[in-house]
Amino acid sequence: MNPGVKSILREFWRHRGKVVLGLVCLLVVDAAQLTIPLVVKAVVDRLADASAAVPWIAEQALVLVGLACVVALFRFAWRHFFFSASRLVELDLRNRILDHVMGLSARYFTGTRTGEVMALATNDVESVRQAIAMGFVAGFDASIYALVAIAAMLWLDPVLALWTILPLPFLALLMAASLKAIYDRWDRVQASYENLTEKVRESVAGIRILRAYAQEEGDSAEFHRLNRDYYGKYMRYVAIDACFHPAILLLAGTCVAILLGVGGARVMEGRTSIGAFVAFASYLGMLTWPMIAAGWMLSLVQRAAASMDRINTLLGLRDLEDDRPAPGGARLQGAIEAKGLTFAYPGQEEPALKVLNFSVPAGTGLGVVGEIASGKSTVAQLLCRMYDPPPGTVFLDGHDLLDLPAAFVREQIAYVPQEPFLFSDTVAENLRLGKPGATPAEMEEACGMAALHEEISALPKGYETLLGERGVTLSGGQKQRLCLARALLKPAPILLLDDTLSAVDAETERAILAALRAAAGQRTTIVISHRASAVRDLSRILCLQRGRVIQSGTHEELVRTPGFYKLMVELQEMEK
Repeated sequence: MNPGVKSILREFWRHRGKVVLGLVCLLVVDAAQLTIPLVVKAVVDRLADASAAVPWIAEQALVLVGLACVVALFRFAWRHFFFSASRLVELDLRNRILDHVMGLSARYFTGTRTGEVMALATNDVESVRQAIAMGFVAGFDASIYALVAIAAMLWLDPVLALWTILPLPFLALLMAASLKAIYDRWDRVQASYENLTEKVRESVAGIRILRAYAQEEGDSAEFHRLNRDYYGKYMRYVAIDACFHPAILLLAGTCVAILLGVGGARVMEGRTSIGAFVAFASYLGMLTWPMIAAGWMLSLVQRAAASMDRINTLLGLRDLEDDRPAPGGARLQGAIEAKGLTFAYPGQEEPALKVLNFSVPAGTGLGVVGEIASGKSTVAQLLCRMYDPPPGTVFLDGHDLLDLPAAFVREQIAYVPQEPFLFSDTVAENLRLGKPGATPAEMEEACGMAALHEEISALPKGYETLLGERGVTLSGGQKQRLCLARALLKPAPILLLDDTLSAVDAETERAILAALRAAAGQRTTIVISHRASAVRDLSRILCLQRGRVIQSGTHEELVRTPGFYKLMVELQEMEK
């Protein structure tokens, strides 16, 4: 059995209570429907030999109405049980995908596009749901229908039954020949859908840039290309899927032709009664559904198997962050030390950091400056364990960073990344990401330190103003300061600022730095910047170049020493 099908059955089995109830209801429906031709046979035979009485016919009519009511009631019931089970499987899969992705390390996200995960959580999960909701149900129902109908036909007239079902083996051959083609083509359809999803996400996210550069037509052309590719792959899949219904109708028509020829002859010869012939026709009509269901089930299950294999590939990734419990006791004090730190990003031969050494006592500050691509942001990535440094190279309060759970490390750090990110929510809710239970007074204090309180108060609803996607309603500087305020709210012993004030004017920067200096000593502060003004008051400054420390010391020491830092300060003074 295909591994994807096995996985789907396991998911199905998780909700076996609903499945069993659904199967019982389905069996009742099948039994009622398969009984109807027998009632019709008895009525036709009685009418043919003129032995039927009106009261008896009325009684049989009531039996048929009762059977129809049973079918309607229990059909509703089995649909409820099976469809709710399929929706629960859908819920479970989406939750597992999100939980798993949230636990993957940063290495996964550097090589995976957002659209791929979105496609798995939407289109692939939907394929699995459809197979559970109708694919397996159709297969089970068709099997019961076919077995009972064929058994009834054999009971009524074995010779006619064998003649009538003669074309059915050809359906099995057609299905067997199509299995791999359906799987492979649907897998390619889903891969193409990933590309299309990623393109839509990227275009919507970058719509302002596209308009600024008047590239709407070029981007639209690329979207149409991917859309045509998806359409072409989907139509190649549909070409196989569309063969089933004509083939099934051909087989069903062949069966009817055999029934009319062979069955008609047997009725005329007196070997089969007219009632049996009518019942035969009813059962043969019922066999059309199992044939259609077989093709439908094959298509749905093979699609779901391909999708489930793709989902299992993601869920099988073991590139997970450790989930060990956090060490007991109080939070860390915030002392940071690097010893011979050399680090290269996955897939890169050239190290981003080379033999880095520094020490930051708890409650003090460290500034990191350097030219572009010198490794400044890499330091922040490693401290937050977005990537793992080599063992024995980075320490927090004397603990090897790798001996501490990643989640615990991040709880100790209030981090403001280089690119500010805000959620499409209110200002207050974005701030509470740093401290979920933050009071209005605490939020106002943090925003005051970030020189943002007055600007937020001027918004239409103040702190309850709803921001657009990624904070689009704010300026670049306001986004940075709101992210800074969010970090200041977080009760963490380490404050890590990665070029946080790059979009802030000089006057606002001075106000923020003054507020940060006033709060100095309460937490360890690491400031990564390309501005000397942002790091000049910190206890120690590192100058990086191509991943190496080329200078270190206090601001006063470095401005007296010819080199990178002194030149940077002089150039920035000239700019002013």
